[in-house]
Amino acid sequence: MSKEIRDQVHFVIIFLLVSFNLRMAFSAADPLLVQIMETRHIGIGSSGLFGLLPIMSLGVAAPLGARLVEWVRPGMLIIYALLFATAGVFWRSCGGIPGLFGGTIVIGLGLGIAGAVILGIARQAVPQHLPELISAYTACVSLGTAVGAGAANPISLLLGGWQQGLMFWAIPLLLATAAWSVLMLKRRESHTRQPAMHAPMLPLLRQHQARMVVLYYLFRVASSWLLIVWLSALLRRRGMPAIEAGLVLSLATACQIPSAMLAGIISHWLGGMKRLMTLASMAAIIACWGLLVLPLHWWLGFALLLGLGLGCIFSIGMTLIATTEPDEAGTIALSGLAQGIGFIGGGLLAWLAGLSLQFPAPDMWIAGLYTCFTFTGLFFGLSAANASPRTNA
Repeated sequence: MSKEIRDQVHFVIIFLLVSFNLRMAFSAADPLLVQIMETRHIGIGSSGLFGLLPIMSLGVAAPLGARLVEWVRPGMLIIYALLFATAGVFWRSCGGIPGLFGGTIVIGLGLGIAGAVILGIARQAVPQHLPELISAYTACVSLGTAVGAGAANPISLLLGGWQQGLMFWAIPLLLATAAWSVLMLKRRESHTRQPAMHAPMLPLLRQHQARMVVLYYLFRVASSWLLIVWLSALLRRRGMPAIEAGLVLSLATACQIPSAMLAGIISHWLGGMKRLMTLASMAAIIACWGLLVLPLHWWLGFALLLGLGLGCIFSIGMTLIATTEPDEAGTIALSGLAQGIGFIGGGLLAWLAGLSLQFPAPDMWIAGLYTCFTFTGLFFGLSAANASPRTNA
């Protein structure tokens, strides 16, 4: 094995380790929310704000990362961002009410900056296998989300409380930071010192394809966040037991992992990304209506179908970001723009759509709005794929 191949394999392993940590510290807090509310005497309104903070802070962080690379080299910025997120984990656990909210914001800023910048680094490090790497990236992000949510309660019980349980997630972040630091040290030894780069975002708004990618990402976030927030509550309202209602979303999240990993292969087998995009969107819509309208005893099949569809949609969104621009700076800029507008705009759209729960037949309203969001995102996604022959292969 040549030195170049060894270096690429080393990069991919550490890249995936960092990707695994990009949502895990967030998802670990959700299963502990009831305990946190009781201990900190937090009302429903404040808990709703606590649930909205992660997506909003990720939206602020993504464009911030594209600006920070003008002063800090992207590789070093990843280290600083991960350390910043780790500090947020400690503050969230030990800082009382201010730490609970402030620490969550700090975690979101750190992980959001790292997530926006790391795609550009991958664009330059492994350009010949970028679609496969992005599929693995999305699978690792989904896996980390599932691990954080699934292990949160057992770890908090084992360590003696939710504060210790939340603090535990600093350990994998520190391990990822150490591994990435070693990688940057080796790259510095084998390459000349790279200066910080200029990655302007506003010029991208004048490019048709970049605008289509941003709008696709916005409606992808809006549709998926709408179900993440309300699906379990709606299923319980329809009469499903609490354990099964929670299991639906967990199973759907787990099924995103293989579909995200195999999205590139499936796209090639179907004859193009546009066909996979259409098929995955239709599968997610059918699953949504099946879960919210059809008999509940069919929930298992529809949960599996939802996860498979969402995994492909997530992978396609990241692939469009990573392959649209020709260089590292352009990819970081588009990543910051798409994720910034996508997380903030998509989160607000999902929040507004959630107001329909006050109307009669909320199941039908949520399913209808999910369908509108998904079809709108599909339109923009197909437009983005049509604009570049590289994303059709």
